[in-house]
Amino acid sequence: MARTPANRSGKVLCHPSGERWTVELRLDENEGRQGCQYTVYLNRVFAAETAARSAGEQVVAEWAAGRIAVRDLMLQELAATYRRLRETYQKMQPPAVPTTTSAWESAIGSWEERGWIAAADAARLREHVRRAFAPEAGGMPRRRIRLDTKSDSTP
Repeated sequence: MARTPANRSGKVLCHPSGERWTVELRLDENEGRQGCQYTVYLNRVFAAETAARSAGEQVVAEWAAGRIAVRDLMLQELAATYRRLRETYQKMQPPAVPTTTSAWESAIGSWEERGWIAAADAARLREHVRRAFAPEAGGMPRRRIRLDTKSDSTP
């Protein structure tokens, strides 16, 4: 569960994409003297602008209440971008969703070089990688595995 900061707010921007709509979230987080701004796109398209706006407002409300972490939104956008490009470009590299900072950096650079994503999108995705994989972003809890001193083959 994400912690609730002193002040979170967000803005929903809907963009036409052909006959459908995409949702951009501009999230502001202010804690004391420090403030952060994040731009995240939801990982789906909507048939109507009202549906897009409603979905965006719901995510902003969950984020403002501390029920969802911006890191999770960034990772969702990264994975959705990978899936979308993988569907479009069958022989895309890497063959699986990247799981490390260096793998993401390499993939984003490759996609930008090939013209599959615009420079502005590449910059935003790189920022997502930087923030999502930063040590202070938290992450999966790590557990130490105990190894038995006896193996199954010893009596």
